Amino acid sequence: MRVTHRVVAFAALLLGEQIMAQAPAPTYPTSLSPSPAATVSEVKPTGKNTAAQNSRLGSLLKQEGFGLVKLQRKDLDNQKAHRNQPKHLIIDVEVNRVSGWFMVDTGTPTTNIARDRLEKFGLAEQKTSSQVTSPLGSSSDKFYGTATLNTLAMGNCVIQDVLVLIDAIPFVDGVLGSEDMHRIGAVLDCAEPALYYAPRGPNSDTTSKLAATLQSNGFTQVPMRLTSDHRLEVACSIDGVPSTIIVDTGSLATCVDKSIAIKAGIKMKRTRTELIGSGGASASVRMGHVKKFVIGDFEVRNANISFVDLEKTDYPSAYLLGIGELVSNCAIIDVSGLSMYLRHPSKRR
Repeated sequence: MRVTHRVVAFAALLLGEQIMAQAPAPTYPTSLSPSPAATVSEVKPTGKNTAAQNSRLGSLLKQEGFGLVKLQRKDLDNQKAHRNQPKHLIIDVEVNRVSGWFMVDTGTPTTNIARDRLEKFGLAEQKTSSQVTSPLGSSSDKFYGTATLNTLAMGNCVIQDVLVLIDAIPFVDGVLGSEDMHRIGAVLDCAEPALYYAPRGPNSDTTSKLAATLQSNGFTQVPMRLTSDHRLEVACSIDGVPSTIIVDTGSLATCVDKSIAIKAGIKMKRTRTELIGSGGASASVRMGHVKKFVIGDFEVRNANISFVDLEKTDYPSAYLLGIGELVSNCAIIDVSGLSMYLRHPSKRR
């Protein structure tokens, strides 16, 4: 069984004074195509997670036949966090009819299952020769595995025959990747938080209606691009220095290589926080105050960004737009439509 390397953004997990940087990198050579590789079906309503939001977004998507799964915000390190600290987005799932909970991670293409949950879900791991690596540049003696789920259910939506990666993932049963979000036509409301799904999969007509509705309600549309390693990338600039950044709901922090800060003349302050990467790599984090952070055509004033020293590797990009920035700017992500919508929090729906 052959696995090819497609790099995935590291998911920043704040652990006291450390940030764990995971990189579930390799995955099969598939693409976000309109035809899902797995069968998607909708079971009979159970009364759970079916209430539409009292908003234009919820009303529109309900009319378009979407279902709704409400998400939770959770601290995953079992430590008491400051109330304003970003939290991970968690979704209740059923894997092979066994209840579990996944982190919702747009920075990871392929859905992942934690290795220590294999017995719980009745899964057998197929070993691969794909080595666990990190954007921080090191490798380890650990390897990814694969497995196939008979069913993966979220709310009333069921995906069948789901190929997943197996890795050591702390605190959660798994990670819901962007490819499976695409297969169910997912629209992710980061601020609500909620995940809307289309049992019949992506629909270009709905994408157009969504764009019109959100733009008329004060949102700025930011086009996303699918990178060569199947991640969702947007154009950005940091105090006038142009770059690109990965839309990563799995990362708590917005992280950028410190070379950008040097080019922009941003003063960086040392912190005790450390970025810990898969394979044992590590890097210190410095905080910098950015006067103007532009994402597409959307402008954020006075943003605090984490800057790290990334080794030069074959990773196309390890710059991450994290969940904190996404929530604070009311992000709505149309995964299959390759568009993100941002709005300043002072504007109401």
